[in-house]
Amino acid sequence: MKDIKKYLAEGVLIVFSVLFALFINKLFDDYKTNESKTIAIESIRKELHRNAGILKNWKEQHIEVRNRITDILEGRNDSLKTELLKYEFLNLGVLTNNKSLIDAILTSTAWESAKSTGIISEFDFETTQKLTHVYSMQELITEVTIAKIIDYYFEASTHKMENIDRVLVQFQLRFWELTGQEELMTDLYKQAINQ
Repeated sequence: MKDIKKYLAEGVLIVFSVLFALFINKLFDDYKTNESKTIAIESIRKELHRNAGILKNWKEQHIEVRNRITDILEGRNDSLKTELLKYEFLNLGVLTNNKSLIDAILTSTAWESAKSTGIISEFDFETTQKLTHVYSMQELITEVTIAKIIDYYFEASTHKMENIDRVLVQFQLRFWELTGQEELMTDLYKQAINQ
């Protein structure tokens, strides 16, 4: 009977030790996961702030370009049109005031890292949904809308100066679309950062 009590006590002690070790291990894993989640969220927040600053500069510059084109088409800036017609090609520098169309890149490194490491599964649904929307819209602007503007600029027909008014209308429409998306993107950044 003493042996049974002894074995039973040792068995309970072993089970307790194993369960306690598993509990400690789970606490440590949870701590590491929360730490990784916090780092990922902070990295994404910094990336969104950086991108919001870049987008603010883009939007200001693209609105200026859009307004220059509108002024030419509506006859309010004949000197700018005269300047354009001095060249045998469409000199985009005249419309951008000799600035680059895109002077910095919107990044998604922190977001892609969070997805590839799987830590995104720890985010709540609303946060994941908001971030997915933000980065999808960001990709649309950079990969589609800006790409269309650049592709149109490099088409041979764009540089036929006898069609300058038609070409400018096409640019005006594309820049209206771009600045509208940039305005939406500004709001999305604010919402995501606040989230």
